[in-house]
Amino acid sequence: MNARETFRGLLLAEWTKLRSVRRWVITLVGAVVLTIGLSYLAASGNKTDINRDPHMIGGPLGKPVADAFYFVHQPVTGDTTITVRVASFTPQTDRAVREMGGQQFVRLDDPSPFAQPAAGIMIKDGTRPGSSYAAVLLTAAQGVRMQWDFDADRAGSAGGGTQWLRLVRSGGTITGYESADGVTWTKIGVATPQQLPSTVEVGFYVASPPSVYTTRGGGSSSVGMRPTWASATFDNVQAATAAAWRAEPVGVPMSEEKQGGPDRGAMTAASGSYTVTGSGKVGPNPPDDDMVEAALIGVIAGLLALIAVGVLFATSEYRRGMIRTTFTALPRRGRVLAAKAVVLGATSFLVGLVGAVGSLLLAIPVLRRQGFTSPAFPEPSLTDGAVLRTILLTAAFMAGVTVVGLAIGVLLRHTAAAITVTVVLVILPLIVGMILPGSSPKWLMYTTLAGGMATQRAKPPTITLAEPWALIGPWAGIGVIAAWVAGTLGLAWWQQRTRDA
Repeated sequence: MNARETFRGLLLAEWTKLRSVRRWVITLVGAVVLTIGLSYLAASGNKTDINRDPHMIGGPLGKPVADAFYFVHQPVTGDTTITVRVASFTPQTDRAVREMGGQQFVRLDDPSPFAQPAAGIMIKDGTRPGSSYAAVLLTAAQGVRMQWDFDADRAGSAGGGTQWLRLVRSGGTITGYESADGVTWTKIGVATPQQLPSTVEVGFYVASPPSVYTTRGGGSSSVGMRPTWASATFDNVQAATAAAWRAEPVGVPMSEEKQGGPDRGAMTAASGSYTVTGSGKVGPNPPDDDMVEAALIGVIAGLLALIAVGVLFATSEYRRGMIRTTFTALPRRGRVLAAKAVVLGATSFLVGLVGAVGSLLLAIPVLRRQGFTSPAFPEPSLTDGAVLRTILLTAAFMAGVTVVGLAIGVLLRHTAAAITVTVVLVILPLIVGMILPGSSPKWLMYTTLAGGMATQRAKPPTITLAEPWALIGPWAGIGVIAAWVAGTLGLAWWQQRTRDA
């Protein structure tokens, strides 16, 4: 019998052991039921009224957006061109740390090109917040950009200082250009906004996103915002019509607190030059709360059941002395451990997969009835890349922790002790991480099994939520689990070679 056949036989033998113990099979089924059931119950008690917030508006793609800025504009029908020179641009800076309500808040630095103070030109479907647009803009930190419909972004030159900007509309497409001297022009990109009527508003604008401050710890998190301002001077304005310019704020700023700036913005004109001051953000504005994560809260209950099966799959043979028979028949103990890990891992992955898919299918409709609707929460689909990733990584997380339970069971050879240790490695860091302030719980998430909880998030990491696993990304979370699987199985293999059965 060759090695491959021997290992295949081992896999079959371990699978037979697993499915032959009735209480293990019942527990595996129970893990699915617990995962789905707790997710459903949690969804039934989870409510939100975020869509009643006046700052929560939907964009042309049905996603939540921010659309507040100071706009100097005029109506134009049909094809058009607008050209300006940004002669100067001065954004406001804000402190990195502030005291608010007796607590210390830390400013979040958002690297997104949509989260930068900007001065530019825009073609927009009226002045209704959330309407389609295309813009070419100058930012202080990321140079020239072309953006449209709160989602698409194209980088231009990285330089700052004086810049010439141009937008050309031809039918349903808008082309953006930039120039250093107003003579030689470089194409940035071509935009195709979703909903652009024949008559649009064309002009120049200034936006400056609010500073977002946050603090977390003690089982809660808080977020505060302070408005910021930016000023720009536009000259050499060339538009398709000679109509009068109208200056007005668009949208509702995310922070209505006034901090020494103009009410909502201002414009002054002198000798063909326009100085504009504005506040607000133009770009995506999704809440950090994750609807997919909320629908998978029952994973923790299913995981506890799987840990018990994983540990018992190892310790039961030692308790009954059956392991001696196994090692007598096949002295190469590493293969036995590998076969156990493969069978248990594959089985628990399927259990986790069924539990995750079932939780989403049952919990998402409940969450929709509880206020998790558009625009704040577009309905997730199992075919969405982020959702599919979450399902697969969540199942892998459950499988990985189950295999770690197996390895710890081999190491300790005591059922109660092994289950306790494995559960503590998952639960205790979550509790401690909820209490610790700021981003300090990151090291717990990067070093313990609790980090695997990050696999349940479909959204990027954030510090604004109380749950510590939101501080790291899903791939980092599954990486932590993979390291634990490799490390504990390696120790179990070494112990089996050096210790009597």
